[in-house]
Amino acid sequence: MAHKENKPRFSENVTWTLQGLRLMMRVSPSYLPALLGQSFITAFVPMMQLFFSARILNELAGSRNIAAITSYVAATVLLSFSLASLRAWLTREVDLSTFWFAYADILGLEAEQFARMDFPHTENSEISEKLAVMDTKARGNGLGLINLYWMAQSVTTGLFSLIFAALLLTGMFHSNAMVVSRTFVTTPLATLLLVLLVAAMLVLNILFRRKEKRVLDDLFQENAKANTAASYYNGYIKADKAAKDIRLYRQGAMLEHIFATSFNVKSWLRFFFFEGRLGGFSAAGMAVVGGAVYLLIGLRALAGMYAVGSVVQYVGAVTALVTAVTALLGDLGRAVNNAAYIKPLLDFLNLPDLLAKGYKPMPTAAEIQFEFRDVSFCYPGSETYALKNLNMTLNANRRLAVVGRNGSGKTTLIKLLCRLYDPTEGEILLNGINIKDYDIAAYRRIFSVVFQDFKLFPLSIGANVTVSDQPDPEKIRRCLEDAGFGDRLATLPKGIDTVLFKDFDEDGVQISGGEAQKIALARALYKDAGMVVLDEPTAALDPIAEFEVYSSFNKTIGSKTAVFISHRLSSCRFCHDIAVFDKGELVQRGSHAELLAETDGLYAALWHAQAQHYVDEKEEASG
Repeated sequence: MAHKENKPRFSENVTWTLQGLRLMMRVSPSYLPALLGQSFITAFVPMMQLFFSARILNELAGSRNIAAITSYVAATVLLSFSLASLRAWLTREVDLSTFWFAYADILGLEAEQFARMDFPHTENSEISEKLAVMDTKARGNGLGLINLYWMAQSVTTGLFSLIFAALLLTGMFHSNAMVVSRTFVTTPLATLLLVLLVAAMLVLNILFRRKEKRVLDDLFQENAKANTAASYYNGYIKADKAAKDIRLYRQGAMLEHIFATSFNVKSWLRFFFFEGRLGGFSAAGMAVVGGAVYLLIGLRALAGMYAVGSVVQYVGAVTALVTAVTALLGDLGRAVNNAAYIKPLLDFLNLPDLLAKGYKPMPTAAEIQFEFRDVSFCYPGSETYALKNLNMTLNANRRLAVVGRNGSGKTTLIKLLCRLYDPTEGEILLNGINIKDYDIAAYRRIFSVVFQDFKLFPLSIGANVTVSDQPDPEKIRRCLEDAGFGDRLATLPKGIDTVLFKDFDEDGVQISGGEAQKIALARALYKDAGMVVLDEPTAALDPIAEFEVYSSFNKTIGSKTAVFISHRLSSCRFCHDIAVFDKGELVQRGSHAELLAETDGLYAALWHAQAQHYVDEKEEASG
């Protein structure tokens, strides 16, 4: 049986909402004063106009003092015009703050955190799920921190409207006029009845709203899986990699059927019919209660308790009061629901540091010597060790090849070396000092790494190589040529200014997997770091092309320290040392010749198996 997810407590929702508000104020400090000013004017102007209208009607029905009427009209016009102008300016400031926050600041906060947070968080499935909620539910449905901006406007306007309406109603419960008749409507009991009728209008409205919300929540829950499926397939259709399969395997009809059957149309129709009936009952109930309120106010006016203008003022104020309270209560309910969508972003922005942060300065690249001392590592959430009891040294100006079967721990070794993770057991030393004690940013700057799963941006080739605001065009071209991309670069009219892919530019060029790998290699050369690591970045190349790229790369980097990882042993023969891994353990180490001489070793077995594979391929091609 599936466990029902515990709903957060009200206090938790309040806490998350307040934290979201503090974040808003930090990111957009000008938003709050502009919002308060805008909301004040939005609520004040109609109440001010209602107040002066009542004064004008009282004068017209009474002494008809032209000076007084003129002053009321002038005050109304001047205040309305000046406040409208000020409100327009404040609204622009609020809208700009909201726009930039919604479309720039939140994305900026997320991007900053993505770049800053420790790498283990990026491979944490729980965090990935929270990010999915943040993206699909919060941003896709307009909920979360963005919605808090809009809600803040509604809430502050509602609070000001409530205050102003209450001030206009203070005179309703006593009379300054001459009461011409003493009846029930002039008694305190009638006053109590009036208060109860206004309260009934509020309660009735609230009940209808709550019922509508419950039905709508059930509807969303009923269609949750369908929405997720539709979102997935919508992304699938738009993905470049799916375009060929959709056409070659005629998947269009299948996808159309999925979309057509994803949504429960009947449930939505039931909701719309229910909403119509509920709206009708709500309107009828509000009309009956509201009519009773207005009738009672009218009868009290006939009894001499209120002047004619006061009737207009009180009726308008009651309407404004009911509207404001109803809106505030609705906003409160939405705020409770919205808080759950703020929390994933808050959790993401407040992820704890997992890697120790040291402060020691880095030695020069020419002096580095690494030592893995009794290092073992297992990934978070796993009980299986990816590396076990590793003891190994890596000296400056040397070439080390790391080989082994898939899953033997090769990439894990590089992740530990680059401090993407820290060892579970043991320590890694740099010149005799634990690498945790060095400044982590300075430490990582000594590495130029190309992973197998590298990414290129839909930007210019030059931007992909430099990832910098101050590129050196000549150095970019030289690095591309050294990485083997020179011939293709010569065919591109825009050269290094050519945009990759067609995501944002119709003139963008598509490149092969091998060409992408060469650009990634050029990026590593351009960084010109003291230590180079290649983690199977040339897997898309054929064995001969890979050997040529590795050999060229080996010459280009000169005397720098380098680590080459490949599942093709022939590509690493030029290295000073070869470390052979199997099931997370270092099982052999030596030169190519020394390891081949160990005929019963894993390296020799892998070498002969691969050599026979290449011989068979050559015979098939020639025969």
